[in-house]
Amino acid sequence: MTTSQEYLEAYDRQLRTDAETPSAIAVRRVGPLRLVTFAGGRGFVTYQDLGGADPVTIAGWVGEALAYYRADAAITRVEWKTRGHDRAPGLHDALVSSGFAPDEPESIMIGEARRLAVDVALPDGVGVREVTSEPDVRAMCAMQAEVFGDTDTEDTGNAVLRRLAAGDGMGPRDRSGGAAGSTGPSPRPGHAQRSRWASG
Repeated sequence: MTTSQEYLEAYDRQLRTDAETPSAIAVRRVGPLRLVTFAGGRGFVTYQDLGGADPVTIAGWVGEALAYYRADAAITRVEWKTRGHDRAPGLHDALVSSGFAPDEPESIMIGEARRLAVDVALPDGVGVREVTSEPDVRAMCAMQAEVFGDTDTEDTGNAVLRRLAAGDGMGPRDRSGGAAGSTGPSPRPGHAQRSRWASG
């Protein structure tokens, strides 16, 4: 029987790596942090874990990350991704004192991909299809923005189109039942909570 802790460890191991930021145009390391730059002036900070660092060390990393992005005039906003199951003493206070403001927490469902590879009866008038053309991608991003209250529809659409053009795995999925690009056993159902912190 897989425990919730094992699910979270699989999530950290499989997804909190380059898999989280495949469309990055630059990545710099500061300690365990990954300082990612995306096209469109967006900075993004993430990490797999903080290695048991103390509050002083963590606050230092926050300062270094902000200095890195402030030195780049093309960066207009920075997002710092945190997870509720992390041990990150002092990170909340360091982010707030550095001008970040937390967004609403998000929940992530964790499970085996093969459990989702099943036929589902759709209601009348509803269809599911792969979207790859520019008009369809932009329509999909506009719908997503409306549902989730996002405002950067154009940036999101441009990022998706770049990833499709780059062939980084965003296109047709592995339908064999495994999680494309993952290694080791897939996690079973569980969840993680993450928060976005915005500074701009």
